[in-house]
Amino acid sequence: MGTLRSRLVSPLALCATLLLVACGGGGTTTPTQTGPLSLGVIAPFTGPAAEFGKLLSAPCLAGTDLINAAGGIMGHQISCVSVDDTGDAADAVPNVTRAIATTSNFDMAIGLESNTAATTVPIVNGAKIPFFTTNGLTSFTKNNFPYYYRMTPGDDANGAAFAVWAVQQGYKSVAIVFQNNIGSEGNLPGLTSAMPKLGGNIAINLTIPADSASYSVEAARVIAAKPDALIWSADPQTTATFLANYKLLNGGVLPPMVTATDSLTPDFFNAVKKVVGLDYVTQKIFLVGSYFDQTTPAFNTYKAALLANPNTKGIAPVLSTVGPPAGAYDGINIMALAMIMAKSTVGSAYNSDILQVVTPKAGAVLVGSYADGKAALAAGKPIQYIGVLGTPAFDQYHNSAGEFDANKFNADGSASTVGTISGSRVLQLLG
Repeated sequence: MGTLRSRLVSPLALCATLLLVACGGGGTTTPTQTGPLSLGVIAPFTGPAAEFGKLLSAPCLAGTDLINAAGGIMGHQISCVSVDDTGDAADAVPNVTRAIATTSNFDMAIGLESNTAATTVPIVNGAKIPFFTTNGLTSFTKNNFPYYYRMTPGDDANGAAFAVWAVQQGYKSVAIVFQNNIGSEGNLPGLTSAMPKLGGNIAINLTIPADSASYSVEAARVIAAKPDALIWSADPQTTATFLANYKLLNGGVLPPMVTATDSLTPDFFNAVKKVVGLDYVTQKIFLVGSYFDQTTPAFNTYKAALLANPNTKGIAPVLSTVGPPAGAYDGINIMALAMIMAKSTVGSAYNSDILQVVTPKAGAVLVGSYADGKAALAAGKPIQYIGVLGTPAFDQYHNSAGEFDANKFNADGSASTVGTISGSRVLQLLG
């Protein structure tokens, strides 16, 4: 049977229950567990942002399917556990705390998205659970959380990438229109800093509330500014309503849009297509985010696993171009391989091996899947994991941003990459 993990037990209690250490004899042994392992997906599964829960459950299912098919982690099977943060910090604290206290063998996590990361990251880190977060908050660009890892760029870098792509497309005067939430507004500092450095002009910078019945007043202000393009961040319903109002007030004409790959979702595609038509959605919307190579073995393994599971098959085409879920999938593999290296599934024991899984080293076998990494380690060979998002390069704060790309929707709601953006160029603009 698995164990219920209370993180506030005393050393004597640990000794009595035989969970983590051998307390007698003057030495310690490698912490071990029995029974199946739990991988927490900490994300909104209810509320306005509930689609993020679906997006992050998919890489968890793909990753755990492949791990279990390869024999598990040192004989342990692993399953995904949904932890609903509701997208609200007030709900997230008790929900995440309760899940940690009551979930058997909860020693790895993904998610911890931008809306609630400020409150959930300290809780999960304090519980000594390694986690790969999908948040983009700039407050975590420098942090003191040893169990924290992020494989996608901070929001400020993503904002700068928006500016680079807009100027590359010839959009010199842009309207910035962002919904008033943490995830959207985090892009502003990088965007507003980069745009003038690139010779561009910000015609108007507007923050709007979510899900209003009408945005006619706001749309009229943007129209009056005569932008070449919208740089946009908002949920699907807000986007659909704003664009419908804009189109009505501007004689049916809409400017091109640059937004984040977070919007590469069926909800966004369908909501916007319904009010402004398929041509606009597929021809005039650019979605910018983390780049990954869709020709690598790691990508092919990831996509095949998504297509093989009936619960993720429908969303596989979208996830083929979205960075945060792919980073979560890579993180699952990295944590699982670190467990093998540490000979322990306990977070406090294997956390120090996470960086070893991705660090270049002489004679290392380059692996892009859990099965290949497990086989190499079993043969006594060092490994370097190169995943769907490429080669992770974690800094001292456990952040790895990588490169960027731009995508467009296809007519069936899937997406295609239409260009790349230099990560080093983005960092220069932020300097």
